[in-house]
Amino acid sequence: MTIQDIHTTYACIIDQLDQASMKGALDALTHLIVATGKQQFLGQADELQSTYKYMLHYYVEGFDDPQRNNIRDDIRRRAYELADAVRHEALGDISPTYYYALRRVARYQSSDIPAILQEVTLCDAVGEREQHELTAVRLFDQVYTTGFLNPQATDALSEALRNPSYPADVKTLIISALLLALQASFDRNKVRLLFDAAALTDAISLQALVALCLTLDAYSTRLALYPEIHDRLEALAETPNFRRRLCTVIIRFILTRETEKVAHRMQNDIIPEIMKFTTRGGKVSARDFLNEIAGEEMNPEWMERMMSSSDKLSGWMREYSEMQEEGIDLLHSAFGSLKRFPFFQELSNWFLPFTPQHTTFRGLPMEDGLKELMRTTPFMCDSDKYSLCISMLYMPEQQRRILREQLQGDVTQLREQEAAELSHTAKLEERSIGLYIRNLYRFYKLHPRHTDFSDIFNRPLDFHRLPILRPYLSDAEMLLHIAEVYLRKGYPDDARPIYQELIERGEGDSEMLHQKLGYCLQMAGDIAGALREYLRAEMINPDSKWLLRRIATCYRALKQPAEAVKFLLRHDRLEPDNLSVLLHIGHCYLEQQQYDEALKYYFKVEYLDPSNTKARRGVAWCSFVVGKYDQARTVYRKLIADHPQPEDYLNAGHTEWAMRNIKGAVAHYQQAIAGEDFQTFTTHFDADRPALLRAGITPDEVAMMLDELRYATTE
Repeated sequence: MTIQDIHTTYACIIDQLDQASMKGALDALTHLIVATGKQQFLGQADELQSTYKYMLHYYVEGFDDPQRNNIRDDIRRRAYELADAVRHEALGDISPTYYYALRRVARYQSSDIPAILQEVTLCDAVGEREQHELTAVRLFDQVYTTGFLNPQATDALSEALRNPSYPADVKTLIISALLLALQASFDRNKVRLLFDAAALTDAISLQALVALCLTLDAYSTRLALYPEIHDRLEALAETPNFRRRLCTVIIRFILTRETEKVAHRMQNDIIPEIMKFTTRGGKVSARDFLNEIAGEEMNPEWMERMMSSSDKLSGWMREYSEMQEEGIDLLHSAFGSLKRFPFFQELSNWFLPFTPQHTTFRGLPMEDGLKELMRTTPFMCDSDKYSLCISMLYMPEQQRRILREQLQGDVTQLREQEAAELSHTAKLEERSIGLYIRNLYRFYKLHPRHTDFSDIFNRPLDFHRLPILRPYLSDAEMLLHIAEVYLRKGYPDDARPIYQELIERGEGDSEMLHQKLGYCLQMAGDIAGALREYLRAEMINPDSKWLLRRIATCYRALKQPAEAVKFLLRHDRLEPDNLSVLLHIGHCYLEQQQYDEALKYYFKVEYLDPSNTKARRGVAWCSFVVGKYDQARTVYRKLIADHPQPEDYLNAGHTEWAMRNIKGAVAHYQQAIAGEDFQTFTTHFDADRPALLRAGITPDEVAMMLDELRYATTE
């Protein structure tokens, strides 16, 4: 069996088990065992088959067994676990992926996790820094690559996590190793350890909560088979601030969707804008800018010059400040190129809490100021701190000194910020959760062999939809907060189900919920559904100008201009002389072929705003269709003289043709074709045929004109 065959068969087994199709799953499991030659598992598979057949036999014979469902769940649970074990064993010697390569290496190291835990304690007690690091790496690798933890290892790890004097950096590595291991395969003992850690009061409880959410998401279909997980979650929910922390985890994962957007804008929009400016006679390099942006403040000289010279950059800098305050990851693109150091070849180092005492920095004596900066900086995750400090090892001394001086200037401000936030527990926890998620993001996106890992950030990660978590996220205010983040960040499809649920429950501001649900539906292209919700909101607040415009927009999209104009006229009464509303009223009358009424509104817009070309185009077209050709010609000449569009040439051609200036019509049509292409031109031309026929142009003339234009475009 090839590696791909193993993966395909395993996926088939899991799919069958997810659907509770037991015979298909057990048959495929037996086939996997036989085809891979892992005969040691055949007895367990046969036992599951036999037990299931007996259960079916008793069911068919009519025996009423109150334990039947429990027995079936147990068979299904054991089948999941056996499938995981067979897959690991089958791939263990042949898979080239990082996980299995590390498993093969770990075989030749001490696999006694309790002994390694004790060794860490000993190294820490005697101050053996280098040995401490090496032992922590071994521990991480063993926890990560052990498919199923035995009770002794589980108890030892639990004791270490609960021990307040156990090294905090190693605790974080344990949590991260458990997370990665659980992404590779399910293990109830590892889940138990995450619950143990999440119930604590120190920083690792937040990391454990993140890991738990990811694990519950990965195995949502299996969870009903493990009642102890539901019990542990219910107990965890009784701890202080659990629901707030859970909501924070959800929102921080939503914000990770913005990371690539920001990186793309930085690379393709902002950096090119910066490169337009010069400082001291030379170009501002992207690297200099990113170094500055990594600090708490921009260089004032750069800021003054750039902000005054570029509205785009000025607006982006304001947006940047808001995004940083919100917790969006803005440094991913800046540090992406700094993950190639040998330090990051070690898997555990991607999750290692930053410490200036790490042996990597032996060649870089760190001043107290730099240590303090790395300790207090609120926006850099541990992975990025290591990247920055390691990169300094490779800098010339003079450049290193300059960078240290620049960073040193931020320490005072960071201390003040830290002192101000010490009393805000919620804000500190939000930051801790966000920074840990950034470590994960760096790993899954930037590790040299990141394709060997199933990228968790490619999943929706909509934890609020998980059935197991729903009871703890039912609060209307919490759900509304999540929906607002989705909506604000441009994910209306994710916000829509939340608004629908809150409306069905009758909770929250009904008008606002209907408004926002309508907006989500409109963004999804469900115009009729959006209109329905907007009308419900309008019944509650009939004087909302925003609603009146939205309703009118929907009616126009549904080709009902007569209904649309009613709401626009109401808006006009509430806010007279709104140019956009007046223009849309004109459009509605135009669509109803009430040209004289349309002209009134177009003329009014043109009177209020003589430079409004949209109104001018409306005047010109209405003049043409009602036969006021001289007036239409005058207006089209004005449009053509001032940034004309292809449609201006097209309609000017119609006007000249109606006035029997055929050469003038041909000339305008040729200019229209030059501005787009012949196929697009003919599409627009055909749409105007009824107007041309009403202007007295015959079908034969239309055919001849198109042939003339075809000849002109091919010669």
